[in-house]
Amino acid sequence: MNEGKKTGAFWAAAAVMLAVGLFVAWPASTENESPYSPGKPLFEKFKDPLTAANLKIITFDEEQGQLGTFEVRRDSESGQWTIPSRKGYPADAVEQMRDAANALVGLNILDVQTENQGDHAALGVVEPKLEDLQVGDTGVGRLVTFKDESQQTLASLIIGNPVKNEEGKIYVRKPGQDPVYVVKMDDTVLSTKFQDWIEDDLLQMSSIDIKEAVVKDYSASISGRNVALERSYTAKFAMDGAEWALNELLEYNSENAMAEPKVVEMPADKELNTDKLNEMKNALDDLKIVDVVRKPEGMSANLRADKDLVTDSEAVQSLYTRGFFPVGSGAEGEFEVLSANGELNVTVDQGVEYVLRFGDVQGLSEEDDSDEEGDAGGVNRYLLVTARVNEDQFPAPDLQPVPQTIEELSAMLGVGEEEAEEPAAAEAEMKEEAAEETTKEPAETENTEAEVSEEQPEAAEEEMKEAEPAESDDASAESTEEAEPATEEVDVTEEVEVSGEGEASGEGQGAIAQDDDDSTDEPSGDGEAQDESSEDTPAEEASDEAAADEEMALQPAADDATEAPAEEAAEEESDELTFDELTDEEKQERLEAEQEKILKANTRLLDERKDRLNAAKRRVADLNARFANWYYIIPEATYRQLRINRDELFVEPGANDAAPAGPPGGMPPGMQLPAGFGN
Repeated sequence: MNEGKKTGAFWAAAAVMLAVGLFVAWPASTENESPYSPGKPLFEKFKDPLTAANLKIITFDEEQGQLGTFEVRRDSESGQWTIPSRKGYPADAVEQMRDAANALVGLNILDVQTENQGDHAALGVVEPKLEDLQVGDTGVGRLVTFKDESQQTLASLIIGNPVKNEEGKIYVRKPGQDPVYVVKMDDTVLSTKFQDWIEDDLLQMSSIDIKEAVVKDYSASISGRNVALERSYTAKFAMDGAEWALNELLEYNSENAMAEPKVVEMPADKELNTDKLNEMKNALDDLKIVDVVRKPEGMSANLRADKDLVTDSEAVQSLYTRGFFPVGSGAEGEFEVLSANGELNVTVDQGVEYVLRFGDVQGLSEEDDSDEEGDAGGVNRYLLVTARVNEDQFPAPDLQPVPQTIEELSAMLGVGEEEAEEPAAAEAEMKEEAAEETTKEPAETENTEAEVSEEQPEAAEEEMKEAEPAESDDASAESTEEAEPATEEVDVTEEVEVSGEGEASGEGQGAIAQDDDDSTDEPSGDGEAQDESSEDTPAEEASDEAAADEEMALQPAADDATEAPAEEAAEEESDELTFDELTDEEKQERLEAEQEKILKANTRLLDERKDRLNAAKRRVADLNARFANWYYIIPEATYRQLRINRDELFVEPGANDAAPAGPPGGMPPGMQLPAGFGN
């Protein structure tokens, strides 16, 4: 080998060695290395929160060493949101899901805290995998995953501890990756509380709509192979405006629950415990549940148990262990469901009656699993709810009878009775008016006469004598055209005087009668005294004569004004034919017209009742569609508010007034009654 070949081989070997060295020394990329840097979004492809159709949150219970799963899902066909982790209970999740998804949309990285896997527990971002965890393990985070309609993952994140001394900042990590990031987010919208994702108004009832309430205080339990029933009382209450009223109180025999109850009156020295009743009413308005359990198949919406149900031992056991007992009702082989702790029936103004049955405390049965207990916390109780139409709220309308013959129509119109009643009514009215005036005018006349006799007895007599001819002449000259009304007044006056009722009624008649009495009853005195009196008071005579003339001139005009409308009305009535004056053909036409009118009115009343009844039935169907499949779980405190013991029905007088009362009729806050109202 010559020297050139040796040199070439040397350089070739050196190049190979250099390539190998570079390959070995080049840093290898790891699977866990984060391609993200501060300022970039964690989920670049997740931009629209409305694309999220599924949310699953997995948590770890350190004390129990178990995983908890909460899931909300939207059905692709119906579009309804449900909670699969609660056996498909309906969720009110449109806005809640949007807010939860927005927590991860556009979530930017603020900092990379660490890439060391050993720091995960301290930062609370350990992934909740049951195979990797044991009881007592700490530092486990919440795994939140969003998926679309096709179940493709949109975003998945482990949420850890909050950053100390930096409000709103949290440690997070992507599953399967080591880097831990610092982000700013509101994780409260990622709640696993059942009540945060459902309709919070279970009954959809307003307390101001309550019309009736029936409390059935009884208890049922298993005794061997039978159901033991103990009844205390049944009380029926009604809302009278804003006040409670006791309609009926029945007490049962403690020795024989099936015996007929006795009616008990409210004690005379007690009053109704309206504070307790209002507490019950408010609890109904704000009834909230903390969890649900699906009922067994075979139980209908109205809680009637059929034969298939009672022969299904598993279903019956499910009811028994929660405090609900199907017993024979004796009606077509059906079985009614009794509850361990009584019932409460509430009727609202739509005619819908809610039936609430109270079962046992949750957790007493061995069947209760972790899903049922969930995050309810505290002592809770099972509740069955159903709705039905209260037929008593839809009484048959009071229909008007339809006349079939002319005689029936005549009797219905009261033909002949009105003519007989009119003279008697007019006479009674006249006597009544005369009696009223009799109590007023004699006293006034006596007072006037007494004053005249005391002050100027002789002068008054002389004036009356001299004024009489002048007044009569003036009155006859000025009121010639008004003679007829004056004649009527005289007739009325004479009629009343004959009956012994005293002076005539009416302001004008009283004035005339008084003038006549003064002129006819004046005593005869000494002629000289009369002359002196007449000479001393010429001005007074002129004044009195003028006043008398004015009174006489005005009186008939007022009477004419009041009598003219009456005469016109009488003339109009006389122009109309009475029913008896109609021909047979006209009476038949009148009968047919009245029949059509009455039938239309009756049909309208029946249709109104039918419409209200159908609306109530539709409402009941909608409510039972929600209630049919579920045992509800309510807090024990709510149960205590809905139940009333026998010794709580009545209180001492004034006990209800001890607490400050709100505005009557549920007035909104800030509204006040007018000054002096209710005083």
